[in-house]
Amino acid sequence: MKRAVGILSGVLAFAAVLLGIVLLLAAIGWPITTDGLQEMIAGSHRMPAVLLLVLIALICIALGVIILYGMIGNRLKRRTTALLEKNALGETAVSFAALSQIVDRTLKNRKDVKSSKTRVFAIGSSVRIEVRAVTSPTVSLLELTHSLQDEIHAAIVALCGVSIGSIDVTVDQAEFPPKRI
Repeated sequence: MKRAVGILSGVLAFAAVLLGIVLLLAAIGWPITTDGLQEMIAGSHRMPAVLLLVLIALICIALGVIILYGMIGNRLKRRTTALLEKNALGETAVSFAALSQIVDRTLKNRKDVKSSKTRVFAIGSSVRIEVRAVTSPTVSLLELTHSLQDEIHAAIVALCGVSIGSIDVTVDQAEFPPKRI
């Protein structure tokens, strides 16, 4: 139902813009000729009607553009929370910043991760977590990435139960110990 109302609103807003353009073109006498412009200016008895038509056209165009802008703005609005539950009392959600803190805390407990950066994004109704980590060269990178994915998933599910689309772990670099001479 909500989708049908959105589609109908979009069609009506688009129609209002088109109607405004057609009225504007009718008011100035399309196609524009110098004779037509001179007649419109010289014919003072037509001027109030032309001005009224131009005003109505501009109102139609403005309303249509405002409605379309609002609809597009709602679609492009960036999500900053992940939905946990929707019930009769309302919604409960957790912010992406809180999810990022959970991931950071999980990574700080690991001795083999020297430093890390976390980003959380929306993917439909779930979230995507990107982790970039720095580790020592003695660690198996494949085992590290798999264990980090498992630990991050377990921590987020245990604390808030957010639907996770993916957990992408990237090892940017390995810190090599200085060579001794």
